[in-house]
Amino acid sequence: MNTFKQAAVKIYNDAKKEKRLIEGRTLEELKRIALRHEGVIQTQVGSVAADSEPMNRCAPHTFNNIDHPFGEPEEKLAKQAVERLSREKVVCLDTMVGDGRDGVTARFIMPEQYAQIAYGLKLLMDYPAARVVEEPTYTIIFFTDEAFEANKKKKLIDKDVSVRLWMGEKRGEQVKICRNTIYLGEGKKGVFMFEDWRVKAIDKTGIFLHAGARRDYLWVYDLETERPELTEVVTAISGLTATGKTTTLCRRLSRMPQETSEMIGDDGGTFAHDGSYAAFEIGGLYVKTEGLDESQPEILRAAESKDAFLENVAVTKYPYMPDFKDIRKTGNGRAIVTREKLEIASPGLRADRLHYIVMLTRNPLANVISKLTPEQATMQFIYGESIESSGGIPEEAGKFKREFFLDPFVAGDRLEHAMIFYEILRRNRIKCYLANTGTIGQGDEKVTLRQSLATYNDLLRYQLRFSYEPDYLGLHYPIKCDRANLDLMISHRLFPDKDLMKKKLTDFFRGREQFLENFEGKYGKIPEAIRESVPYRYRDINDSERIMAE
Repeated sequence: MNTFKQAAVKIYNDAKKEKRLIEGRTLEELKRIALRHEGVIQTQVGSVAADSEPMNRCAPHTFNNIDHPFGEPEEKLAKQAVERLSREKVVCLDTMVGDGRDGVTARFIMPEQYAQIAYGLKLLMDYPAARVVEEPTYTIIFFTDEAFEANKKKKLIDKDVSVRLWMGEKRGEQVKICRNTIYLGEGKKGVFMFEDWRVKAIDKTGIFLHAGARRDYLWVYDLETERPELTEVVTAISGLTATGKTTTLCRRLSRMPQETSEMIGDDGGTFAHDGSYAAFEIGGLYVKTEGLDESQPEILRAAESKDAFLENVAVTKYPYMPDFKDIRKTGNGRAIVTREKLEIASPGLRADRLHYIVMLTRNPLANVISKLTPEQATMQFIYGESIESSGGIPEEAGKFKREFFLDPFVAGDRLEHAMIFYEILRRNRIKCYLANTGTIGQGDEKVTLRQSLATYNDLLRYQLRFSYEPDYLGLHYPIKCDRANLDLMISHRLFPDKDLMKKKLTDFFRGREQFLENFEGKYGKIPEAIRESVPYRYRDINDSERIMAE
């Protein structure tokens, strides 16, 4: 048994033996416990609000034993967790992971004074009824020490924080220890990362994608029957925090009689070898509240309900009311909203197969949407081009970044991960697209939500047509659409200054080439058909291509 697992078992058993353990509580009971503690308030509408320290995930202080072998510091961390929690009343929350069909469970352990974490995670991961598990698959431990208060005045990179994950070789060995962070997202992303590892390395059933999914039943013209048919279309949307993933998943595309739209999951799920998808949060969604307004009516209603948990959200005094427009505290305010408060949420978390995968990026050089071959989709996921958000490293929010598979929680051999994805795409003939939800062109024109939704509507209804020749990024761009505005969809047409565009492209490809060199130096050479499917050096479009492009 590894030292992390030993620590988890000892913390639980000692607290139970000494009658310091609070476990098997309902959602309402956890709410009452949380509200007893300083800094946790009940808003005028009945929701619970609290601030965390830090107010985002501790990415610079997080390591796992696969990519960073553990040693003496980690042994000390495990012992410290046991010692610190031996003095405390301990809250223990056991939850399902997903819908329970895979037999995976999670246990969260924390001091009673941080019971709001348990309340929020119960909302997110489980049903309201009490649950106690004999042998949890995953265990996530929170504790703080004397450095906790001093950390509040420091930048994230300078904080005295330790977050470590033992990934394990079989189910039940997975333990995450969080020292000096009480950010609820560490609990959620602990489960996320363990699922990422279990699906690929332990159960070997596929890979875990940083992607939500939606199911639409739409009238689509069928070439065989020569008439519209009500067609099921399941689309996965993959993207880093703050790229519009949840917003895209929670908007209805259904408009005509008998059409329906539903959100299956909003953050991550198992992408199995047979092309199926299964989300991992049965209770709710952990949504970013920055910019949350009437343009996202369903999410706003759910966030303003009595059943929400608000983390790092501004709250007015007397009466206590959430103010999502006030982001002076942080741009990473969060709300856990329950699925039952979202009319668009599906009854279940699974889809028998995915038909489309849409990758979200924020890059002015990218089209509003581009069509990808399986090779290009795999390579684009390897590059993982997007932006940093306040949920990751707040000091770098808004900066361009490359994150493998748009997933900061992948562990192990990245090339192996990519090749599993590629084989699933090919075997199941899943269509892939790259969508830009940021700004586009020389003037950094905003890609509006209306434009994005119109584009997805056209895509799912087979109303988009793409170029035969590629653009400067090597991708096929839209040349015909129905609802979307074609004039604002193609990036290179929105660069009047071609010299400026060439400079930006040259810089972009220089970064891509450097990333590729580092990646292959660490994980091995990518198969040529995949590697060369998208360019990593600038090339001009020849005269015949330029005529078609312009």
